[in-house]
Amino acid sequence: MVESRDFHCPQCSTTRTGRLTEVRRFFTLYFIPLIPLGSGGKYVECESCGGTFAEEAMSYDPEQDRQESQTQMLRVMVMAALADGHVDDVERAEINKQYTEIAGLPVTAEVLNNEIAMAASSGQDLNSYVAIFAHELSPHGKGMVVSLAYQTMLATGELQPGHRDQITKLANTLEIPQDQYVELLKQISDPTDEGG
Repeated sequence: MVESRDFHCPQCSTTRTGRLTEVRRFFTLYFIPLIPLGSGGKYVECESCGGTFAEEAMSYDPEQDRQESQTQMLRVMVMAALADGHVDDVERAEINKQYTEIAGLPVTAEVLNNEIAMAASSGQDLNSYVAIFAHELSPHGKGMVVSLAYQTMLATGELQPGHRDQITKLANTLEIPQDQYVELLKQISDPTDEGG
């Protein structure tokens, strides 16, 4: 055993004590280890459930991961609103509403203004931003990105030309088949329609 400390156990889904253990390789003769050959790697074992995980599990912080995810989704909404060149008050209200649903708290005006300024000066659009992390998203995460972007764009009642361009390209950026994407957009724009 190398060390023992608290970590977020993926199997228990809570903080537990884990043992970081190093696997050592030896040259053996007649099954007797004689010469150490170095490390075969390290793993973490949860003392509660007995699950074993990669060494990286010791440094995983679910709170930091949650905050990073919330920031990404806020930026998706800001980029979506900026697709027509500006963020109006209706779009700001929609971003705040959706962010509150995600984070449990509203985004402050100062944070929102900073995010809008950073997005405007970044030279990126919605699709170039989403492309950075699209490969990390689950199908649910991809649906969430589409929903947040589309609802933000629809806040004013109809899509502007810049909005239409970005929402159309989003299917390819997220690698969602076109027929599924069209159905997803229908569900987002009319959640009461059960699809026949």
